[in-house]
Amino acid sequence: MLDPDEINYPMEWFMKLPATQKWIYNHLFNEQNVAIIPYSPYAYRILKKLMSILEAAMEDPEEDEISDDLANCFAEMLAKKSNNDIDSIQEKRPVTYTAPVLDLDPPTVTILEAPSLLASNGDTGNRTWDAALFLATYLFTDGRRFVQDKSILELGGGLGFVSVFCGKHLDARHVLLTDASEAILNTAKQNAELNGVDNIVQTSVLEWGTRDFDLVSQSEGDTVSYDLILGSDMLYEPRDFPALMSTLQDLFARYPKIQMLISSAVRREETLQSFLDACKENSFDIERVLMDPPPEKEQLGFFHSTFFEIHIYHVTKRSRLVTDGREFLNLMLNKKDNPTRSKACMFLTPDPGRSV
Repeated sequence: MLDPDEINYPMEWFMKLPATQKWIYNHLFNEQNVAIIPYSPYAYRILKKLMSILEAAMEDPEEDEISDDLANCFAEMLAKKSNNDIDSIQEKRPVTYTAPVLDLDPPTVTILEAPSLLASNGDTGNRTWDAALFLATYLFTDGRRFVQDKSILELGGGLGFVSVFCGKHLDARHVLLTDASEAILNTAKQNAELNGVDNIVQTSVLEWGTRDFDLVSQSEGDTVSYDLILGSDMLYEPRDFPALMSTLQDLFARYPKIQMLISSAVRREETLQSFLDACKENSFDIERVLMDPPPEKEQLGFFHSTFFEIHIYHVTKRSRLVTDGREFLNLMLNKKDNPTRSKACMFLTPDPGRSV
């Protein structure tokens, strides 16, 4: 969620209009009209910012006034403001994410989460992270073909924002959301139900590196042939990469035509490079998707920070024929006394008169 001070607000003369204030109250804070009230401490911060803007806009005490609805709402929020910040931070509240499109009725996903929770004490799965929001932006704009009418498997899916979005708005045929934490998956099930896609999005515990997992469609009792693996903000610790590679090897062996899209915030260059190296060592071809997050003030939805770079990579499994061919050529090139070495060098050296 954007910090209230980073949001672009309308001009003061427009904000103070009675019709504008009425619209703000009815669409953001009126419990009779809004199905799910935003996370309350955040809603309080937004309304506090709005009230300060309105107060600054009041020039004529006889003509200008803050609406009773907004004033009463702010007074109620102030009275209920929690004194226990820790409980407030850890409590899961509904957060609604809006897709990046200019539309009066844009696609939305509502997730029960703890949006103010920091990544500590194993709690990284209890909120939606920026890389997941950017991955959803890509799937909604340029990457819809990867999801539409496809069976999706998400690794480290946490509370399920990406999986739910694919099932609710991108016409995925089937989605299996996996995570190592059963407690987090229980909330993910609630999120699927909350968005009306519990018939499409299912959950399963999957710990990377284990070989005894069963990817079964619970509704049909049959094994699903998956088309796409999704992952976001999975690259925290290089020590986890061997287990991740083991799981990816198993999945690509089970489903030879499967592809993967992985989105990650680049917090440490060396961590990202360790992942790229691991992919190469395990015969995965990996290519960066040519899409960068728009600046925060130009984002239309799925608002996320751009403090860290966020990269999306497309991962496929190199065919055995290609792998064997490359290994053979490398072997030939590294053997100085091999008579085929010069021929291999000639084969790999482009014609200087030919563009490549």
